[in-house]
Amino acid sequence: MSELLSSLNWLSILVATVVYFVLGALWYSPVLFGNIWMKLRNLDKETMEQPNPVIYLYSVILQFIGVISLAMFITVLGVNSAGNGALIGFGAGAGFVFSLAGTTGIFTNIPMKLHFLDNGYHVVGLVLAGLVLGWW
Repeated sequence: MSELLSSLNWLSILVATVVYFVLGALWYSPVLFGNIWMKLRNLDKETMEQPNPVIYLYSVILQFIGVISLAMFITVLGVNSAGNGALIGFGAGAGFVFSLAGTTGIFTNIPMKLHFLDNGYHVVGLVLAGLVLGWW
């Protein structure tokens, strides 16, 4: 395990994490899906509180862990192209995150549109992270 961790390209992991985080800033902004997300969550700009900045730190840490995991898959599989990295990212996003979160969503009555919006973000984020990791 330590050999695998030491063989990872940590600079590419940092860059992929930043890309993932920036995608989230855009994804949940009015530029992309922020207004739809607020409507699906029954929120509005007037009553929505400003989030604690620590939430963003936690988000980056969790994305960093996810990108490390993706980098481990990519390394073990010997992927060395952006296209294949993106494909592995899609497999992780759609095959693990989207499908398993959907299972949870079924039992918690989350609207299907909200599932697609929230977990679609992770699918796209992991595709972009995989692209960066595979390219590097």
